[in-house]
Amino acid sequence: MGKIIITERNDVLLLFLLDGQGHPQMIQVSFWPGEEELLGSIYIGRVEEIVPGIQAAFVSIAPKEKVFLPLEECKQALLSNREYDGRLKQGDEILVQITSKAVKTKLPGASARLSLPGTYCVCRMDSLKTTYSGKLTEDAVKELKDAIKEREIPGRKNYGFIIRTNARFLRHKEPLFEEMARFITIFDDIRQKYKTRTCHTCLYRSEPELVRVLKGIPMEEYDDIVTDNGRIRDLITPFLEVPVRYYQDPMVSLSALYSLNTHLSRALEKRVWLPCGGYLVIEPTEAMTVIDVNSGKASADKSIARKNLYLQINLEAAKEIARQLRLRNYSGMIMVDFINMDSDQDNQILMNRLNDYLRMDKVETRLVDMTALGIVEITRKKINRPLSDFFTPNIK
Repeated sequence: MGKIIITERNDVLLLFLLDGQGHPQMIQVSFWPGEEELLGSIYIGRVEEIVPGIQAAFVSIAPKEKVFLPLEECKQALLSNREYDGRLKQGDEILVQITSKAVKTKLPGASARLSLPGTYCVCRMDSLKTTYSGKLTEDAVKELKDAIKEREIPGRKNYGFIIRTNARFLRHKEPLFEEMARFITIFDDIRQKYKTRTCHTCLYRSEPELVRVLKGIPMEEYDDIVTDNGRIRDLITPFLEVPVRYYQDPMVSLSALYSLNTHLSRALEKRVWLPCGGYLVIEPTEAMTVIDVNSGKASADKSIARKNLYLQINLEAAKEIARQLRLRNYSGMIMVDFINMDSDQDNQILMNRLNDYLRMDKVETRLVDMTALGIVEITRKKINRPLSDFFTPNIK
């Protein structure tokens, strides 16, 4: 079982997901809650401009604050100034939810498809269906379906729900029912108020960012949540069903106990070594992230042909690349130059394995293709700023 370690560094919150061997699988930067908790919040915004060329609109949620709204996210929009007819117009007052932070020069992203994520379920305003996580077994789905059907939750059929993997591990389903009922109350309140509220009103203030991150983690994979900061403990404890361990040991710091500085430094270095002796060179640029795979110190012994060695190096690199993208939180276009292999079969094995590793990412990540020059193209959705925006390799 892994551990979730949360600490503070340089005035930001750092969350480490460590597997059973103590290796980091994700490093997440969050901020202390401010007066405006933007991500996940729901506003009545004003459409300032519609740009048909990029199929998007720019919407103001405050007098000097705009967000980017793709038109494909507006299929069932709620407008406070008129009935929606499927077409958005300049000046419309529309309910939007902030879905991503500003990244460099890009505005925060928004959607008119409103949803409320929780530990055990996600509630959606634009749906009436209840669906279940693909990670749930058929028996678990049947048990949860029967429990939800038996329990009469007022207003449940007015909204859609996605039942998350965490619900499987509830001996008693009451926490799931309470979460569903809470979300129904929030959406009912929004529906009752939005037509009478002024533009730029915040109808729903989201939970602290760190709490949202924790609720998206499958808790069955981790047996401990640990922090060495009392403020962090007080911040997250009221929102979680699982205990948070407060670490206090004057002899050994939490950072030293779990080698957090080492993990952080390695996640910022240009070169990453592979178990076989090969290595990656990771170069973020303004337009894309470029990754080069090198054979390094790897060499074929008598039992391994050189072509099989290249496949071995590439497969190890594929696994590490998927992990490094999560650790470093790189997004946008990622171009990977694997070691060239002459065999089409070996290339297909590599692409299939890489696709499997990328699908483990909680952030939407897509393996596009391998070009004629053998460059593998990957895209990863922009959610947060990369780790290198906050720290340098020389961690203090």
